[in-house]
Amino acid sequence: MSAGEIAGRFAHAWPTTTRHLRVLEHAGLVRYEREGRRRVYRVEHARLALVGEWLAWFSEERTWVEPSLPRSVASASRFPTPRRR
Repeated sequence: MSAGEIAGRFAHAWPTTTRHLRVLEHAGLVRYEREGRRRVYRVEHARLALVGEWLAWFSEERTWVEPSLPRSVASASRFPTPRRR
């Protein structure tokens, strides 16, 4: 679709659409090809699938496991003691 066709589907102005498309292009989620004076945008489905997989990771139920530390690290103070002069 062209930027104008995409903008026609939303309630905001065409310049807003083109700014959003530029961000998506820089992220590698869309690309465009020139057809005369028009830019025809296409979704990069493989890249978008990666985003989908990443988002799915957040919807899976996960439990936080506190990492175990070696005793020497766990018993050490969190902050170094100040040196005396």
